[in-house]
Amino acid sequence: MSIREVAQRPGPFASLYIDAEHDTEDAERQRALRWRALAERLAAEGASEQMITVLGDAVTGGPPEPGRAGRFLVADAESVLIDRGLPGRPQPDIVRVSPLPYLLPLIEHEAGEVPHAVAVVDRVGSDMYGVDEHGEVVEESVEGTGHPIHKVRHGGGWSHRSMQRRVEETARRNAGEVAEELTRVAQRVHAQVVVLAGEADTRSAVHGALGSTGARVVEVETGGRAEGSGDSELDDTVREVVTEQAGRQRAEITARFDKAHGRDEGLAVTGVSETVCALLAANAENVLINADALGDRTIHMDPGPLRDPAALGAPGTATGTTCRADEALPVAALVRGGTVTPIGAETALREGVGALLRYA
Repeated sequence: MSIREVAQRPGPFASLYIDAEHDTEDAERQRALRWRALAERLAAEGASEQMITVLGDAVTGGPPEPGRAGRFLVADAESVLIDRGLPGRPQPDIVRVSPLPYLLPLIEHEAGEVPHAVAVVDRVGSDMYGVDEHGEVVEESVEGTGHPIHKVRHGGGWSHRSMQRRVEETARRNAGEVAEELTRVAQRVHAQVVVLAGEADTRSAVHGALGSTGARVVEVETGGRAEGSGDSELDDTVREVVTEQAGRQRAEITARFDKAHGRDEGLAVTGVSETVCALLAANAENVLINADALGDRTIHMDPGPLRDPAALGAPGTATGTTCRADEALPVAALVRGGTVTPIGAETALREGVGALLRYA
């Protein structure tokens, strides 16, 4: 389920961002002990027995997976809606039960993973994959001369995105055919960057033959199609390129905000109240959030209008409901078709939040 779909669902929700390291000899026992402590915290926060049960099944079910640093889960009263492995270990674990889901950790993670396509090429053919905006490797099946090439779908996490050996391509394919296939993959995932690896001459030829993708094309020296040709090094290189592209995108958004803020036409606002008003007027194109600066600030209003894309108007004060701003603002942005850009201290935001507006 996408985070936009989760944002529109009625609460309450339990949100967990927990340490999920399993690289110890007694990993199973440690996991059980950690879950017992988490279940006690969930109960203290007001989680229902059903919430605790479904989350317990998700956290303790199946064998421990070595190497997973963190785990992010969101559940409603009936089922687990999101279950993702994330890099980094939250310190301390985050456990919340509230009317709105806490989606910011996943948004922060996805903000560093722009859609991209990767191809390793040589004179014989290519291996390639594309990663969409949700970090999923999309399925692709391309008919080559003689035999089909099957692309397999994998779920998030860099370890699952390493080059997977496809059905062997037996026919020689020229750079134009490879470029045509790569163009389709890049367009399908709306790639912002295309990474080309493999033999230098073929790499250059494919680069020159690529169709219109709207993506930045980066040639890299690591990686090859032969068995044992440094797939892990290629993964590291792809990570660097994607991270750099995400940084460029964030810099462009913050530059737009800095330019617009304070101008007469008023195409940017800052502060919690001003941002909420823009969201409820369906006028926030992009919400910028500095989580550290936003902290534990709250919004005094019914969560219903925040997750209802048809609810327009100014925030009311008649309700006695208090929502956390770091939960409410992402939900309101997502259900109204906006985006959320997590930032650091590179832009001064009053109360840690601001918005680029669609109109003055």
